[in-house]
Amino acid sequence: MSLAKSGARLVRSMLGYDRVMVYQFLHNGAGKVIAEAKRSDLQSFMGQHFPASDIPYQARRLYELFAIRMISDATYRPVPLQPPLQAGEQPIDMSFAQLRSVSPIHCEYLQNMGVHASLSISVIIDGELWGLISCHHDSPRVVPIPLRIGAELFGQYFALQISIAERRAHIVASALARERLDKILSDLSIDETLAQGLRDHLEEFSTLLDCQGVGLWSENQWTSFGDAPAEEDALGLVKYLAGEDGVHSRRSDSAKLGLWYTEDLRRQTSLPFFGTSVAGVLAIPLTSTPRDYLMIFRAEEAHQIEWAGEPVKQRITTPAGERLTPRGSFETWREDVRGQSRPWTESDLTVGEAMRTYLRDVFLKQNEATAEERGRMEHRRRVLNDELNHRVKNIITLVKSIATQTGAHAETVADYSASLEGRLRALAFAHDQSLSSSVGGDLETLIEAEAALHRYGPDAERVTAAGDRVRLNDRAFGVMALVIHELMTNAAKYGALSVPEGRLEITWTYAATGDCEIVWAEAGGPKVSPPTRQGFGSKLIQTTMVYDLGGRADVDYAPDGMKARLSIPGRHVSLANEAASSMPSGNSAQLDSALSGQAFLLVEDQSLIALDTEELLRRLGARDVRLSPDATHAVLTLGAFKPDAAVLDFNLGEGTSEQVADHLIAMGVPFVFATGYGDSVMIPEHLRAVPVVRKPASAASLTAQIGEAKRRLEEGG
Repeated sequence: MSLAKSGARLVRSMLGYDRVMVYQFLHNGAGKVIAEAKRSDLQSFMGQHFPASDIPYQARRLYELFAIRMISDATYRPVPLQPPLQAGEQPIDMSFAQLRSVSPIHCEYLQNMGVHASLSISVIIDGELWGLISCHHDSPRVVPIPLRIGAELFGQYFALQISIAERRAHIVASALARERLDKILSDLSIDETLAQGLRDHLEEFSTLLDCQGVGLWSENQWTSFGDAPAEEDALGLVKYLAGEDGVHSRRSDSAKLGLWYTEDLRRQTSLPFFGTSVAGVLAIPLTSTPRDYLMIFRAEEAHQIEWAGEPVKQRITTPAGERLTPRGSFETWREDVRGQSRPWTESDLTVGEAMRTYLRDVFLKQNEATAEERGRMEHRRRVLNDELNHRVKNIITLVKSIATQTGAHAETVADYSASLEGRLRALAFAHDQSLSSSVGGDLETLIEAEAALHRYGPDAERVTAAGDRVRLNDRAFGVMALVIHELMTNAAKYGALSVPEGRLEITWTYAATGDCEIVWAEAGGPKVSPPTRQGFGSKLIQTTMVYDLGGRADVDYAPDGMKARLSIPGRHVSLANEAASSMPSGNSAQLDSALSGQAFLLVEDQSLIALDTEELLRRLGARDVRLSPDATHAVLTLGAFKPDAAVLDFNLGEGTSEQVADHLIAMGVPFVFATGYGDSVMIPEHLRAVPVVRKPASAASLTAQIGEAKRRLEEGG
């Protein structure tokens, strides 16, 4: 530490001693020389350790009470205090006396070091003895009182600077730890418990501290990463920490909520399975529950500690009996240390404390937010379920209406089948558009998708739609898909399209102001009367037009037919140069034998859809169609069968057909995906170029996409 080195140099320059050492007390009571300024010919004590017994508790207590102590001559002979005490008199307290004699053992200790004079300056931080600035001289030396006062003031200033430096280091370490914790747990959702989040990120927690392993014991479950104890051994440690062993229970409840650490697990816990790959631990309690811990582990690090002489005192026999004598040699004595990890530093403990408070805060915030947030989520689920229920009922009613009125106008079963298939395919297209809010598109395409559902038999003019080539942005397209769908559904259920003779005319214009005006006019249906209450569909139309787009929706319930005028603000509208229609079309009768003689692999997890698609492929001329319900079965089938092409349902219940797709690519077999999703968000990036057939598949779309897949394979795409 540069601050300690500067302090040692300054004190030596000021007081003139041969050697000045900055001596820091360690967690185990021993001391270590962290800085030294000395005469060049003297032996160095830099980096060496001194045992706790060198400065016993009584001496440390005096160092706390009296900040500076000088021994001018270690060979002095103490003089009794005059006059002597009389019987019954209390001893005089000489704790603060400058001339108070010191222990003869300490004087002998100094003489064994070759020291004849010493001066010690206490370094006290937050009321505790942090260390000493120890000055040694090889001849008697008396420091004048003014210099001693200056040295005492320097000790206070030095302690202040050490305190500031340590606090700054703690603040920086804590801030860095919290910043990294923010990144690690940033994706923790309200539905995910803290324990689940920690289990998912254990590897990342190992980067916060220099360690070899991390473990989490929570909810009676053990999860670990790296060098960590087995579950049974971890349980023994958890029981020890929780005080269930009958020994460690002496810790107070408040102490059990704080950090617990050791670099010698085997000695500290008496658990035999620690000491090699797991030798030290920093245990971080997560909650007030005794068994919830995040543990950071360190492996054994065999090392040597350098002592200033062998750290033992000898017993000698004197005429007055046995007494302790300080060690006589201060030559470097090295101790081999095994079964212990590298010690946990103040910086490590700062990071550990930051982790403890951060994770405790997360736990408490989750508890506070869980009830309220889950209530909001439940409300959102109910609203979503209500809307889904409403839409499903509308679709069921619409399908029933389509089936009924298609049958009423069909002349043959084949005509009915072809017409119904076309209507349902158009319904699927319109449904895709109504759920999309990120595509944008042509207004005519959107209206025609809905209108095509209600043009039955020879009377194709029962629904007419005409207007300027207007293009809507993403937001407006999604809103209008919902609005047109609701209006068309209401017309089919209650209005003009609920009877064969009903008519619907839809027109739209691009106004000079840039707005788009849509006029909806029904005629020939049942007599109309204003509704007695506003249903979900009517509320949806008003809310989305006004709130989402800032537009207008005026509805007139005239007796001869409902009229509506919808206004879309110009910021959502633009004129299109070309009509862009993506309506599904095509006549399967013209495509018979398009796939003549080809063999196909069909992967589909829904049996009825699989049978329908198989029939469609055979109708198009396929000679062999092999069905597989899942990816595993499909890969096994490809082991003995090479198809000309394949049709893969991408989403297969609990999995996908990605594995099959990769297998087909390796075999050089063209394939297409069949999906009911409106976009390709579920498809992996490396398969996004694969042609997609939207369900329900038509003969035209299936033939076209298979042809596109073959073309791309031939071109190497």
